Amino acid sequence: MKRLLSTALLAASLGLSACVPLVVVGGVAVGAWFGSDPRPTASIKKDTELGANIDAKIRDEWHEKVHVSVNTFNGQVLLTGEVPDAASKAKAEQFARSFADTKRVYNDLYVGALSTTGERFNDAQLTTRVKSALLASGGDLAAVHIQVITDRTVVYLLGMSPPALADKAANIAASVSGVSRVVKLVQPLQALPQ
Repeated sequence: MKRLLSTALLAASLGLSACVPLVVVGGVAVGAWFGSDPRPTASIKKDTELGANIDAKIRDEWHEKVHVSVNTFNGQVLLTGEVPDAASKAKAEQFARSFADTKRVYNDLYVGALSTTGERFNDAQLTTRVKSALLASGGDLAAVHIQVITDRTVVYLLGMSPPALADKAANIAASVSGVSRVVKLVQPLQALPQ
């Protein structure tokens, strides 16, 4: 039953993620784009390959003993999930930094017990609710190009946006019930792509 629910959550998250580079190790990561992905196809491909390579190293090292989600955008790598100890957290970051295409690593891995299927399902619901709140706000948020990722009730915003709109998106995400924290990892976008 647990594997069936995990598979269903993975399928749902992939359906929400459009062309988001999303890699999962030992569990479900939930990400959904708000707006469009402004990167050229070659950049999306490069980020997808980077995430897959990091995932492979982590999978080879720990198999199912960790729950690590790898998300990438323009060479930025976000690591979320759970690992058993500080040495594993440091090693996962070292793996991410070992690739030439990695520009920056955000290591927000939690040291402790793996999250439960129920907790991951709650994260999936929070991602949907945050994205819905962003869509409902309308206005000038059409210029926001971010991925919404939720792990352990923390919402991560990863992508590109004019700074003022990224701040607005973060405030909207923070207002969603159940969100414990919002981490804004948004690159500034001064001029919108045509």
